[in-house]
Amino acid sequence: MTLFKDAKIFFDSIKESRLPPDQLYIHDDEQCPCGSGKIFLECCKNKPDPGPFSSPKPPEVLLMERMRKSLKKRRICLHPDQTSCQGNIKEAHALQNHKIISLLASNDNHVIMQDQTKQSIVSGDPLNSNIIVPFSKVSGNKATTQSCFCDLHDTELFKTIEAGAPDFDPQNEEMRFLYAYKAFIFEYAKQLQLMSILKETFSERPQVFSLPNLVKEYRIQCMRMEEFTPVKSHFDAEILLGTHNGIETCVVKIPYQIGFANYAYTAPDFDLNGERIKTIDNCRKMHRLAVTVFPESNQSYILLSCLSSEEKTYHDFFSQIQISGIEKVLFYFNLFLPLFSENLVISEKLWNNHSEKGQLGLVHMANLIGTDQFKMSQAIGMALRNAAKNKKMEYSKRGVIDLFQKL
Repeated sequence: MTLFKDAKIFFDSIKESRLPPDQLYIHDDEQCPCGSGKIFLECCKNKPDPGPFSSPKPPEVLLMERMRKSLKKRRICLHPDQTSCQGNIKEAHALQNHKIISLLASNDNHVIMQDQTKQSIVSGDPLNSNIIVPFSKVSGNKATTQSCFCDLHDTELFKTIEAGAPDFDPQNEEMRFLYAYKAFIFEYAKQLQLMSILKETFSERPQVFSLPNLVKEYRIQCMRMEEFTPVKSHFDAEILLGTHNGIETCVVKIPYQIGFANYAYTAPDFDLNGERIKTIDNCRKMHRLAVTVFPESNQSYILLSCLSSEEKTYHDFFSQIQISGIEKVLFYFNLFLPLFSENLVISEKLWNNHSEKGQLGLVHMANLIGTDQFKMSQAIGMALRNAAKNKKMEYSKRGVIDLFQKL
């Protein structure tokens, strides 16, 4: 989803609502959500409330605005060896500017994507509002950037897959590792920031967190951080050792240059035949995939990576992809990517090749959240099951939304 679609944290996927009823309120003897380290009873429980707050904007829009402001002031290098940091914390690209974005950019160096830094469109009434982040032109220099690394570590860590490096080699362990790491660490940076924003919000207005929905969001965010932490620990350990072990990657090669790129760290609901993938284990822990889709000069790739320790979750899915025809695989990802990623970067040519209906469809899919996203995911699962049963199914016909069309 990147897990939310991440800037809209009040309305999470039903799939992540893994909480028993007693977890929908803050207990007196648990650590205070403000992050002080004290228990709630001795910290924020009896803090005076600053009084009623009035705004015409719904709470999720206010949080998105707060997140945008927070992006400007929170700059930290996520490299495991911060003692060796040099230079400023830079706006690093999740998708390489001079190796991926440049292939998609127009002559004036623009691509089409959702721009989370711009004011969102709020539709509907205040009690039943929808937040729409439209697709718009964005400078290639700004596409998929976050303040995740200092200048030295951004340059040194990713040089194997940056401009001037050879094309992607499916057999190159370091390349596979770095693409998986990039998809993960940029998502981790968002989650880390959202956790910080939740803590700050709680510290300022603890009484607001008497609402079960807000407590649920805090709990789910805590679960996410618990799930992300061991993954980061693995990547950190490998980076410090200079090795690239413990990552399993399924590689899909597309024999032509596609007109978009994408990264995500997410858990797909269904496989290619519409059968459910059990991504949540018996301990209510979710196992995710690092997904990267990118063009090169004469071909393109879809990379799906997970920790080797989590490979059993995706073993059958990976095997299914490898034995299926390329059109079936592309049919699947054409449905999957718009719904579960906010990081689609599309060339103007591909965008303009879509009809108005296709463009509106992409905007609609990319902005679905919560119950609406869940329902659409179930509909996609049913469509995949019906397609798998249809012996005459033409997977090359992908509909009004066709990310994989040849340009």
